[in-house]
Amino acid sequence: MDNYKKHVPSGAEDCLPAECYIKRNIEKKLRELFIISGYDEIETPTYEFYDAFQSGVGSYMQESMVKFVDAQGRILVLRPDMTVPIARVAATKLLGGVKQLFYIQNSFATAAPAFGKAGEFTQAGIELIGESDYTADAEVIALAVKSLITTGLANFTIDIGQVAFFKALISELKLKDSQIDELRHAVDSKDAMAIEVVATKLKLGEAIKQKILALPNLFGDSEVFDKALALSDNAQCVTAVENLRNVYSLLKSYGLQKYVSVDFSMLHDIAYYSGIIFRGVTPGIGFPIVSGGRYDELLSKFGDASPATGFALGIKRIMIALERQELLSGTYDTFAVVSSERSAHLKAFEYAEHIRESGKRVILYSNLSKSELTKAMDDTGAGAAIYFEANGNQVVL
Repeated sequence: MDNYKKHVPSGAEDCLPAECYIKRNIEKKLRELFIISGYDEIETPTYEFYDAFQSGVGSYMQESMVKFVDAQGRILVLRPDMTVPIARVAATKLLGGVKQLFYIQNSFATAAPAFGKAGEFTQAGIELIGESDYTADAEVIALAVKSLITTGLANFTIDIGQVAFFKALISELKLKDSQIDELRHAVDSKDAMAIEVVATKLKLGEAIKQKILALPNLFGDSEVFDKALALSDNAQCVTAVENLRNVYSLLKSYGLQKYVSVDFSMLHDIAYYSGIIFRGVTPGIGFPIVSGGRYDELLSKFGDASPATGFALGIKRIMIALERQELLSGTYDTFAVVSSERSAHLKAFEYAEHIRESGKRVILYSNLSKSELTKAMDDTGAGAAIYFEANGNQVVL
């Protein structure tokens, strides 16, 4: 075991001081944005009963959950997702009315880590519960755009889709949940060969197979809506398309058209989504930096059938995107570094405390030489270096 004591487990990572400063600064900006936007912060336990995630999340999330057993033999999981625990709280403890909640917490997964992925990851997000109108979806997507801008990103796209269209399209196939998950994953990957393989495996008819194969090509601007309607005259399909059209039009009226694109093949792996869904991407990285959507059936699993919509941002992924776009920077604003000869340490301490009382950051070192203190000033970006000599004299270096 000694071989492991200097390392962290696969998927875990340390957050060193410079990175931690930037991470906390992003979290601070997002927290302030969510608060002024009318959302209240909520925290949920790091672990939950496995039962909370047994249905509604899809097989891909279930397979990646970190599971363990409590003293009574009950199966627990480290939360793999923030939406399910908040749905549990809202449906059991915050009954009635509209609830606007936000969080900044860690989630966990056992999936094999890849670049930009981890076994423990910080998510910041919001949940708008109790609103079913398409204007609520537009509000949430608009806040997602504003959130990305707040973090410092400028070049990104929010792809919006409609999982209800896909669900209506395959509603007559009588597929099992696991089969739907498999088909949804193939479509979401935009892999025509994978769709062909799954369609053959599930023995889908040629007509429905061709409609599903058409989904990856239904992306772009407003012209996509009529193409989607041409695939099916199913009333639920038509309703889903018109719902997405209304959200898209509203986002355009908000002046957000340059950030938004339509994509009917985007479906997400998480099964609880029921309507509008969206995903944010940015140049330079191959994974989403934000995702979300409507999940109107999830709260009913905990006893309260309230509609809901929301999103989650991956803080680490945003930091990677900022770094790739040469936008990642920042450090603490240090007023001064201070040191002294040993006999004048009290003078140095009292000076540092006096400055700190005004809210300014001071780094106090023990017994550095003048040259070492000057180097420390350069290394920390401090505004000044103050040295106290043995006789108590204060020297500005």
